[in-house]
Amino acid sequence: MAAMMMSLTAQAKTQDVGGRVIDQNGEPLGFVSVALLSADSTYIQGAMSDENGAFMIQTTDACCILRLSFIGYKTTFVNVSGSDVGTIQMEEDQPMLKEITVKGQMPKTKLTGNSMVTTIQGTILGQSGTAQEMLAKVPGMTAKGEELEVLGKGTPIIYINGRKMQDKNELKQLRSEEILSVEVITNPGAQYDATISSVVRIKTIRREGDGFGFDVNTGLNQDLRFGESDPSAQLNLRYRHNNLDLFGMVNYWKWDETTLFYDTSSFYLPTEKGVKGILQDSHSRNHWHDNGFDYHLGFNWQIAENHSLGARITRHDRFESGTDLWVNTDIEHGYLTQDFLKENNYSDQNEQRHTPYSWEGNAYYNGQAGKLGIDLNVDFLSNKQNVENDIHEMKDYTIHNAMEQENHSSSRLWATKLVLTYPLWKGQLEAGTELSFVTRNNSSSITNYPLPASDSKVKENNTAAFITYNFNLEKLGNFSAGLRYEHVGFDYTDHLDAANNMTRYQNEFFPSLSWAKQFGPVQTSLAYSFKTIRPNYNDLSSRITYINSYMLMQGDPTLKNATMQEVSLNARYKWLNLFAAYERRDNTMSQLPFAYNSDGVVIMKRVNLDKPVRNLAVFLSANPTFGIWSPNWTAGGQKFWNTMEFDDPRSETGKVTECYTKPIFFFDLNNAFRLPHRWQLEANMSIQTKGDVINFRMKSASYALGFVVQKCWLKDDALCLRATISDVFQRSVQDMAMDCGAYSFFESKSRSNHRLSVSLRYTFNASKSKYKGTGAGQAERQRMSAN
Repeated sequence: MAAMMMSLTAQAKTQDVGGRVIDQNGEPLGFVSVALLSADSTYIQGAMSDENGAFMIQTTDACCILRLSFIGYKTTFVNVSGSDVGTIQMEEDQPMLKEITVKGQMPKTKLTGNSMVTTIQGTILGQSGTAQEMLAKVPGMTAKGEELEVLGKGTPIIYINGRKMQDKNELKQLRSEEILSVEVITNPGAQYDATISSVVRIKTIRREGDGFGFDVNTGLNQDLRFGESDPSAQLNLRYRHNNLDLFGMVNYWKWDETTLFYDTSSFYLPTEKGVKGILQDSHSRNHWHDNGFDYHLGFNWQIAENHSLGARITRHDRFESGTDLWVNTDIEHGYLTQDFLKENNYSDQNEQRHTPYSWEGNAYYNGQAGKLGIDLNVDFLSNKQNVENDIHEMKDYTIHNAMEQENHSSSRLWATKLVLTYPLWKGQLEAGTELSFVTRNNSSSITNYPLPASDSKVKENNTAAFITYNFNLEKLGNFSAGLRYEHVGFDYTDHLDAANNMTRYQNEFFPSLSWAKQFGPVQTSLAYSFKTIRPNYNDLSSRITYINSYMLMQGDPTLKNATMQEVSLNARYKWLNLFAAYERRDNTMSQLPFAYNSDGVVIMKRVNLDKPVRNLAVFLSANPTFGIWSPNWTAGGQKFWNTMEFDDPRSETGKVTECYTKPIFFFDLNNAFRLPHRWQLEANMSIQTKGDVINFRMKSASYALGFVVQKCWLKDDALCLRATISDVFQRSVQDMAMDCGAYSFFESKSRSNHRLSVSLRYTFNASKSKYKGTGAGQAERQRMSAN
């Protein structure tokens, strides 16, 4: 249908007006509002420039004036005498900027229908260390420990120059000085998989010039609490000649993380003799260690002005990966009418992970045939992992049992994505298709413990088609409407018991709508989306994982997809930004306890909640600049509405009701100070209060305070030294509880976040890769990597 519409439109007698918009530095300006006006300034037609600064207005009257407007830049007028107006350079509006900042300090953010685009180059954010550190300060984003989140939307899918980021360590390898802009998409349109709730697109600076270049990054991360030292080193090489761009990278890294747990739990189950109770009080220490090399090679070939293709292949090698865990548990058990018996259980687990291979690759073509834009991507991923876990248990300080648990898994993904764009009427039509084919094998077994072995295979094929129309109505604003269709075929094969085999097919439509308009200095946008959440592939496995003598864990291949409907509002005034979203989620996936046997062993299973869960999120951000001081503050909260009923043999009715409605609040207080001679100081704090999240209760407030010192030398800050100390007072402790009637659980978790990190970067001939791959099958990759 889309191809037919584009073909018919091409036959219409139109004279399009197009061009490209750049800033004072020659960098492309995206999301500029472009209006075609008649000689008497009457509005004829409009468009918005894309991320490369290009725009196209389809009209039957290619005259007479173009008006270009963008927040922070002077409104520009250009006379139109033909279909190609060439390159238009816009100038910064200094009086507007001086109202709130010193030139070159404040990041400029513009709202579109479903996203916020923030300029990084030349701002305080461009001197924030790694991309990981920088993204936590971008309007609309926050960080929770090592995890980045979009406010109110959770963990995003991240793209770097259109290529899907597969390894979150890439953000530690990319420097903020290399980044041009960041787009935070809070309502991903029909082009994206229906499981994706937020997207972050990073665009790096495009350097000009031929020749050889490289940069070297070295660092040391010292755990100040537990004493581990983690070095890292990275070398990036690049060579450019005419229209050919070659690039490669080798990166060594090592990481240790120690977590301390204090857990208490109680479980009551009915028996013929009465209600039996099992109370546990445990202390545990988990040390995760990993190191390895990452490599990638690639090329980009600009065949002609409007045609380019490229490929990139990546390999991950892991060495000495695994965990060392010990758990010491005091247990009381018995019947409520009798005195409880006491015992001690100590377990020591040594888990080793071996990765025989892990490859991924992307190939792309990006071009234009007349007015038709073409973006084609093909992706693959293949990996294998073997896990061996040696478990030793002592009961009342005597040897009780020795077990060996093994797990073997392999995954393979092929995916392709085609996106076509064409100017139509007052906007742009976008249509395409995305295909992904996933195969995952998993088997597990354990000795000296009565758990069944498992051996299963999951195949999932996803065929999607989508269409989106973006258009501009001068007085009413910018509109976008999209529809995505997905056909998902799921096959589960149990090689040990054919009775568990399952096949299911799903056909679903996912609409999305957005509107954006500027009211004077206030930018606003409103969006609606319908999304789904599919279980991670690990959650679809029937294997049972041993935790301790009274705790097991299991997935469920019959899990249903959760669905989400959301309405969101964004508003921005100068350096203030407001985000609010209301969501209804059905078939929410969570984890609940069940009795595994009459001895009181609990098995935690992934389940679908039978009642809808509602969620309201509101966040207010401010990022002004006052002289040398650039604060970036965010305050907000989330409130869930969730009511659940559980069995409880201690209750007269045998049932209890739990309500999860207490709001939780978040505060990010980031402060940067730009000093003479290229010194920079930072003081950053994050705070989280008590509150409820779905069916979990956060029982304590936590906060983390950190400081940064940075000094740069040489032209274009080619040499930079940066030192960071995090979680100064060691207060990033999380206390969490779960009340499930007969079963209740409390956990206090303390991570090794008190660290000193020192990094040194040197860049020679800083030319940046032109890689334009956008990736396919990204949601499936995320589900395969989740544990």
